[in-house]
Order: sequence, then structure tokens, then C-alpha cells
Amino acid sequence: MRPLQILVVEDDIDFAETLQLTLCASNHDVTVTHNWLSVMAKLRTEHFDLIIADVETPTGNGLTALEFLNQDESVGKIEKVFVTGRDDTETLRRCREMNAGYLHKSPHVFAELGELIRSYCDTPALGRV
Repeated sequence: MRPLQILVVEDDIDFAETLQLTLCASNHDVTVTHNWLSVMAKLRTEHFDLIIADVETPTGNGLTALEFLNQDESVGKIEKVFVTGRDDTETLRRCREMNAGYLHKSPHVFAELGELIRSYCDTPALGRV
């Protein structure tokens, strides 16, 4: 499994740091940002294979932000996973419509995220085999 270039968008600094350490331990290259303005700047200058984002942040709703950013074809091609405490029907529907992964913040979230990332890495269409 080759390392992925991962962009993490998370306003909870402790959770973001734990996520970064966990992903780096699996040899992925991780960039963390805490707001959507930084995301827009990073997407213009860097390449990412995966975006892991929270839904609710002080700088905006992650679903709305990525729906907007997906209008750019290069951003639309990036795999996306939402890791959130929200589990309402609307959030789940919007994740499905965006063809994005969804993980509920729970004690098992890091193991579940690891499995999801391995599945992305093993998908031939993504060129990661």
C-alpha cells in the first residue's frame, strides 16, 4: 500500500492531532487544517488523494463547503470521508449524494478509518494497487 496524501479538516485540535499521528504511523502524508479558507488555498497548491473532514466547524459546514469545492473537477476527483458526531438522516443523505464516506466519531473511529483507507488504497480505479 503506497502512502496517500491526506488533507484533514478538523476544528478540534486534539482530535486532529490524534488523527494525524495515527495516519502518519501508517506512512501517509498528512496535512491538517482547521478552517475552510485554508482548505481552498491548499487545494490550489497541493495534490491530495483523500480529504477527511468534519461536518460542523466554526468556519462552515463541511458538507456545504465540499459540495461547492466539488464544482472544480480536480477537487471532485478526490476521495472524501466525513468523520463527524452527527448521525442525522440529512447528513447521511448528503454524504451518499457526494459519494463520500461517512464515519461516526466513536471509540472505534480510528480502526474504521484505517479499514476505509485500506479499501481506497486497494481500489484499482484509483491507481493505488
